[in-house]
Amino acid sequence: MTYRIIYAPGHPAMQYHIARTGQAFHILANWEQFDYWRPRPPNVKSLFDKFEDAHLDLTVADFQNMLKPGNRFGFPDEFDFAWSMWNEQYKIFRPYSGIKKIHRVAKYSELEPEDYDYILSHPEEYALASYYRYTVDEIAEKYGVKIPLIELGVSPEDYSGWTGEDPAILSVIHTWKERGWNYPIYAEATKDLPTRHIDHMNPGPEGPLRYEQILNQMRRCRVYYHDGENEYTVALLEAMMVGMPIVTAAMPFVERHVEDGVNGFVSNDPKVLKDACQRLLDDRNLAERMGAASRRMALERYSEERWCRQWNQLFDDFAGKKGT
Repeated sequence: MTYRIIYAPGHPAMQYHIARTGQAFHILANWEQFDYWRPRPPNVKSLFDKFEDAHLDLTVADFQNMLKPGNRFGFPDEFDFAWSMWNEQYKIFRPYSGIKKIHRVAKYSELEPEDYDYILSHPEEYALASYYRYTVDEIAEKYGVKIPLIELGVSPEDYSGWTGEDPAILSVIHTWKERGWNYPIYAEATKDLPTRHIDHMNPGPEGPLRYEQILNQMRRCRVYYHDGENEYTVALLEAMMVGMPIVTAAMPFVERHVEDGVNGFVSNDPKVLKDACQRLLDDRNLAERMGAASRRMALERYSEERWCRQWNQLFDDFAGKKGT
């Protein structure tokens, strides 16, 4: 069954990948806002006629005003679900008890304890899922409720074709320096080595790269350097599916995605990481073998087919609770 789902603008990659489930998504924005980040899936309808810079400053209260009775979007009567991610999107739909709501939580800390109390005590109104195992475990430990774990899946067809012809280290993460993850380790580990960093929030003079340009960089660059505050990022799994060898600082659960000596190298010692990067830059055959291992892991664990199947099952199960 196909469901009509409304959602507020959020993480560009995540709202792109959730749309790959094939449901009829309606975004409270105009997709032109995200055109550089991802192409608009054909099953996503823009509810705004065009994109204006002022849309970037819309607040929770602004969106709620748009959704008041008599709104032009047909909310909530014409929709089966409201889907949200991040705490701001959660706040937008929270007051509306007349629509079933699905929230994808990443980090446990994104919601307040009282939010969890409400969500988990109103299963007829809310469904909750996460794509991080440690978030699922933390909710289970604190509330005794096991929510679905739906780890991201990406397309084997769209993300493929690594050549590694450019001996360069690629990283894709925005506002890296300011977010205080492992940037100092990266800076030391890659000093004097050829690097390419893609940051849509702080692009270089050429402006933000389009989606296909980023994929092209993943296919051509020899090494992918991963960093993040969570065990994986969308870009990491995309790089794995492309077939890139991965170098990363150690962080909780990262070994689930990067096996040291198999599909890349893991360490918190900048010298060890620099040696690993240099080996991969110098030895294309080694990079190819490790990249192939990344691709195998991604095909086994992070396929889009599995991602779509799990989400669509959640939609079906939640729709079945209507009226209970």
